[in-house]
Amino acid sequence: MQLRRLSVKNIRSYESADLEFSDGTTLIAGDVGAGKTSLLYAIEMALFGVAEVNAAYLVRHGATHAEVLVGFEGPGHRYEIFLRFRRLRRKGQETFEAERIRFTENGAGTAYSATELRQRVIDLLGFPDNPSPQAHSDLWRWAVYVPQERMRDILGARPQERLETVRKALGVEQYRTAAENAQGLSADLRRSAVSRRAEADRLHHYEEQFAEGSARAAQLREERDATERSLRVHETELAARERARAELESSRRHAEADVRELAGLEREQETDARSLEELLRVMAEQTAQAERLRSDALASGIEADALEARRTALSAAREEVARLRKEIERRADHLRSLAEARALVASAEHAEVEAKARLDPLRSEADDAKRAHEAALAEGPAKEPPAPTPRTLAALDARLVAAREAEAHALQATTQAESSLGEIEELLRAGVCPRCQQPVRPTEYEPHRAEALALAKDARAHLEATEQDRKRIEEERRARERYERSLDRWNEVEKRRAMTREAHDRAMHALEEAERAAESAKRSVAASRKRLDDLLPEEERASVLRAELARAEQAEADRSRDLEKSVVAREQRRGTDRILEGLETQRSRSQREAATLRGRIEARVERRKALRGATEGMEALRLSADRAERELVTLQEQLNADRKAAGSLESQLESALERVREAETRRRERAELLAEASDLEEKAVWVGDAFRTTVLEMEKKLLTHAQAIFEREFARYFASLVDDPALVARTDPAFTPLVMIEGEWTPAEALSGGERTSLALAFRLALAHVVRSMGSLHLDTILLDEPTDGFSPEQVIRMGELLEELALPQVIIVSHESQLAAIADRVVRVRKVDGRSFLEGGPALPDESSEGPSATLP
Repeated sequence: MQLRRLSVKNIRSYESADLEFSDGTTLIAGDVGAGKTSLLYAIEMALFGVAEVNAAYLVRHGATHAEVLVGFEGPGHRYEIFLRFRRLRRKGQETFEAERIRFTENGAGTAYSATELRQRVIDLLGFPDNPSPQAHSDLWRWAVYVPQERMRDILGARPQERLETVRKALGVEQYRTAAENAQGLSADLRRSAVSRRAEADRLHHYEEQFAEGSARAAQLREERDATERSLRVHETELAARERARAELESSRRHAEADVRELAGLEREQETDARSLEELLRVMAEQTAQAERLRSDALASGIEADALEARRTALSAAREEVARLRKEIERRADHLRSLAEARALVASAEHAEVEAKARLDPLRSEADDAKRAHEAALAEGPAKEPPAPTPRTLAALDARLVAAREAEAHALQATTQAESSLGEIEELLRAGVCPRCQQPVRPTEYEPHRAEALALAKDARAHLEATEQDRKRIEEERRARERYERSLDRWNEVEKRRAMTREAHDRAMHALEEAERAAESAKRSVAASRKRLDDLLPEEERASVLRAELARAEQAEADRSRDLEKSVVAREQRRGTDRILEGLETQRSRSQREAATLRGRIEARVERRKALRGATEGMEALRLSADRAERELVTLQEQLNADRKAAGSLESQLESALERVREAETRRRERAELLAEASDLEEKAVWVGDAFRTTVLEMEKKLLTHAQAIFEREFARYFASLVDDPALVARTDPAFTPLVMIEGEWTPAEALSGGERTSLALAFRLALAHVVRSMGSLHLDTILLDEPTDGFSPEQVIRMGELLEELALPQVIIVSHESQLAAIADRVVRVRKVDGRSFLEGGPALPDESSEGPSATLP
């Protein structure tokens, strides 16, 4: 699995940035303070929280929110980790908290807390660590990410802390933890057995509790039955009293209904009286309105009588207008032709101007397209690069995975064979079996030693063969990647050539079309002007006819307005007659309604007298109902007291029965506790003795094998970085790095600055190699921040050669050393302008300088 993407927003000097990572070595270069290290800090915080870097240190000044997205890619899987946090002010101090945390696998996202995300990252990377986001991750900073100015920290660490971190990195800490846990578990099991026996003794008193509870339950049953009989008597009496109260309540409701009806009749009487008065007023207003309408009808009769004469005059005016319009329509074809001729002249002149205006830009565009096509033809490469291998990257990845699995199996077989050989040799040296402590004769075990030695030799040979096979496949894969990058570049050049050729052809075609259009527009202008001159006399004759038509239409409009006045006057007279008829009808209806109202008022007087007599006995009914209600409340209180007593007895009975059941349960528990105590004592003996001894032996063998591999790689890496055969790097049993100078072991503090940096870098690279070879880390990425601190120019070159020799799957280096660009597959440059950092990057070129610009990142 490798790092594939980093996206940040409001991180340190970055407003926003997006960076893609690929296989091989990527160099992030830039001036001091440009913002290179901020990118690595952002990756670390997204994965492990804020234990190493405070969020306030990373958030851009003045920003309220910040975001980090880190993407990984493994076989068949893509992972993304997104963290968004915001600035808060609590108790007068600024703080930061996570606002949104998301983990995405193959497009499926899940929201996590900070602790859950760190545990998910630990599981993904494959090494043991504390899941708390506030805890330090020593393995990450020792084997994967080396922060700026922290390269040498590993040399000054205390031996015990360094050993514990290495043990955790190699995955052998779990054996020591298992042994310690086994010892603690054995003690816990013994304490649990003692506790269970003591608890069983404390349960003896439940026998007496069972007898006492049974007697108390029988007494409470008798008292509950007596209370329930009294309760039934009171419930019967209460039902009789409720029926009597209901009858009184019904009588009172009828009386109250009569009172409400009487009040309603009073309101209706007042309403009808007001309605009658209003109706009489409306009738008087209708009579006055009818008189006014009759006077208006006499005034509109004069205009209505002149209607026929005005119709005759309007007909004559319309005939004259029709005659003139026919004459104008007869000449309309000439006028339309004249308008069309003018439009054609204007359109042709406009088309001529546009055609001339298009010629110059099209000529310039054709020249530009020609120059671009000539430049594309001159650009290399001229032919497609040859493929170094017929296998695809996917097939090579599959073979590489299989080769790594075979190497891991071979390593495991080698470890087992060497462990067996070590046991036999220890047996032969001591002459006593380490398991049964019985004496043995070396001659009897010599054939076993020879067999174990042969097996170990074969296993080591097989391991070397699998390593060579894996390295060969990795080299073939890198060659295939270089070929595909070259092929992509050739395809892009060919695509640009085709595009420029097509653009040039389009430009030439457009220019020819524009020249033909300009010539055609010029001919069209001459023809349109000639036709316009032929049609101009018809326009003057049409103007004379339009003036006569305007005078005739004005006369027609005057006659039409006079006729309209007569028509309106006649309609007004008819409307007035209809309104007078309606007023007469309304007056008759109002008279009938007034008679109806007078009849209702007289009938309601008799009903009111009858209701006043029916409501006189209402007060006596109210007093009787109140008295019945008070008696009912008293009886209800007595019934509630009986129910409360019954409930209390029921609760006491249930409590007594519960104590009886609990006593019975506790008697069974006592027998079970005694049986568990015996079983726990047997388990404590096995866990604290046999199991713990076996786990410690396994830990010792694995740590010895891992240190052997570490020693070999550590010495080789240091020798590559320091070109001095007199200096040899080694470690003691606590993994403390030392250097042998002319046969004398020397601590790291006595070395020069560049030598100490070389020693620390070799230690970290060797640790990363061992961790990955033992399967404790699934990430094939190493992050180095300014790893050449204190290096001479020659050492910088040797470090680049070492990284190239190791052929690590993915290395990301942050450095200001321009010499490292020669070994990088890709160079990303960081520039800071006005306090803002920007990324620029592309593939590394042999003649590329550290100051030259590069392609903008995607």
